[in-house]
Amino acid sequence: MNTAEIRAAFDASLDRLAESDGSRPARRQAMAAFARHGFPTRRDEDWKYTDLKPILAGRFDPLPGAATGNHRQLASDRLSSLELSADAPQLLFLHGQRLAGGDSPALPPGVQVPDRHTAWQRIRSIQTEGQFREYPLSAINTAFSPDCTLIRVDADADVPQPLHLVYLDGGAANSAAQARLLIDLGANSRLCVVQHFAAGNGGWTNSVTQASQEPGSELTLYRLQEHAEEHFHTELLDVRLARDAAARLGYVDLGGRLVRNDLRVHLAEPGASCDISGVFLAAGGQHVDNHTRIDHIAPHTTSDEAFRGIVGERGRGVFNGKVVVHAGAPGTDARQSSDNLLLSARGEVDTKPELEIYTDDVKCAHGATVGELDAEQLFYLRSRGMDEETARGLLIFAFANDLLRRIELPELRRRVVTAVAGHLPDYEHWGGLL
Repeated sequence: MNTAEIRAAFDASLDRLAESDGSRPARRQAMAAFARHGFPTRRDEDWKYTDLKPILAGRFDPLPGAATGNHRQLASDRLSSLELSADAPQLLFLHGQRLAGGDSPALPPGVQVPDRHTAWQRIRSIQTEGQFREYPLSAINTAFSPDCTLIRVDADADVPQPLHLVYLDGGAANSAAQARLLIDLGANSRLCVVQHFAAGNGGWTNSVTQASQEPGSELTLYRLQEHAEEHFHTELLDVRLARDAAARLGYVDLGGRLVRNDLRVHLAEPGASCDISGVFLAAGGQHVDNHTRIDHIAPHTTSDEAFRGIVGERGRGVFNGKVVVHAGAPGTDARQSSDNLLLSARGEVDTKPELEIYTDDVKCAHGATVGELDAEQLFYLRSRGMDEETARGLLIFAFANDLLRRIELPELRRRVVTAVAGHLPDYEHWGGLL
């Protein structure tokens, strides 16, 4: 699958893609941009540590067919295993397309999901050549996305329940799901969204989420990725915050063969703030790359970013986090950390926190660590009668749990804690310690 093949597939399917939803101009613009820029390679500085050749070699279909009854049954079986709260509103997506009748229960007051034509109009108003140049995979998403979903929250609406968005596939090994989500928060509104990715083996999920927050709004977005072990996942999350708006963003990556997360936050007006945390596990040939950029554009903005990686046998973890304090943004307070546990000599961690500061009167700090389990802590647990495997598992879990505690939804935190612990040594013998 190369750039020419992507273009040919687009030309052959444009009429079917566009239909009557008004998406044709946006799709054409995106494909023209992708034809100019192509797939990123390791010669690009931002992609130095992540090679997309496995995706290019995958011969993925960028426009999987519509869901059949068999696909729906497979998705239903997978959904039932996720143990989601039955009371929380849910939107279900198959191959990136929202399933009609998949919403359960009804959306809460103050939340609307407009029609596709309105969603594509919104995309046309915000997409730029710069985005496609910096994130070429977002151009593929725009060109091929079968269903753009826009979530709008009314001004002053305080949505009491989290909104669960569940992304599945129907088991097709060569499918490329182009999931596209827009979130618009009105002034002084509050919303919590949980994105849960859980596709099967052998496919590729290429997701783009863009959020726009008006003054005083609060967005909490948690993203849990539990793909099967041979799945590929690439993602862009772009958040833009107005005056006194706040965003809390939490990432957990447990599955996938090759995972690349791009996160861009624009603190565009005074008082805007963001809190970002991420936990990932990588072993058995897994590759997880978190690539973030936070722009402090206005005065008196705040960011707190922390990622923790646990890298085992033949795993690779990458973190590249850049914080840019623009000229004219005094009073900025920015903190960033990347801490990693390396559990095997055959694992690898590449971490690169960055600060660019173009103004005075700021408070900024960043740091990175890569290390093994603390031998003294391990000895202490062993001296209290605990076997080595259990002791190692508990210490690894404690390392991750420092950030998992930031998940404010009790039911989601329990779900994530159990999922993380299930990947660790001797979990079945912990004796209900969680």
